[in-house]
Amino acid sequence: MIGRILGLGLAVCALAWASDMTATTSNGSVVILHDNGRWEYYNNNSRVRDIRESAIPKDMQTTVSIEYESADKLRKDMRMRMEADFATEENIKDSLRTLPAGGIVHFCVPEAQVHYGNPRTFTYTVWVGKKQVYKAPVSEAKAVPSETAGVTYLLSVPLYMKLNGKPIKARVEDSHSSIDFDVR
Repeated sequence: MIGRILGLGLAVCALAWASDMTATTSNGSVVILHDNGRWEYYNNNSRVRDIRESAIPKDMQTTVSIEYESADKLRKDMRMRMEADFATEENIKDSLRTLPAGGIVHFCVPEAQVHYGNPRTFTYTVWVGKKQVYKAPVSEAKAVPSETAGVTYLLSVPLYMKLNGKPIKARVEDSHSSIDFDVR
C-alpha cells in the first residue's frame, strides 16, 4: 500500500515538474516532445538550425541544376530550324538578331520534384561578373518541361549582354536555404 502511494506520488510530482524533452527517432531525427503530447522536429526550434539532409522532409528536398545555352549554340539551333523550314537568308539573319547575346541560363529540376498542387516559391539570382543582372521570386507553378525527358525548367533567364569572358554565377534560395552555382 505504501509503495502504491509512493509510486502515485512520484507520478504526480513528475507531471507537476514535466517540461519539454528531446528524443531521437529511429531515422536519426531529433524531435522535441512537449508535455502536452505534441511534438516537433528540433530543427524547427528557433534556437537550433539542423542542416543535415535527414532533417529535411523528402517532399521538401529539391535537386536544382543549371543548364547554360551559349549564344553560339542558340544561333546554330535557330539557323538549323529556319533552314529546315526553307526560310530566306534575310529572315534567318533577322531572327538571329533577336537572340540574347550572352545565351540563356536555365534553372532545372527533375519533373517528379515539382509541386504543382502546392507550389513553392524560389528566389533566383544571376550575376555576370560582379553585376547582378537578374533577381526575382518565381513560383514553381510556372515551371515548363524541357526538351530533356524528365527535366523541368523552373526558370530560364536570357542574358542580353555580351559576356566578354566574364564568369556567370547563379543562386537559388528559399526561406530556409540557398545554393550557389558557377555557370558554364
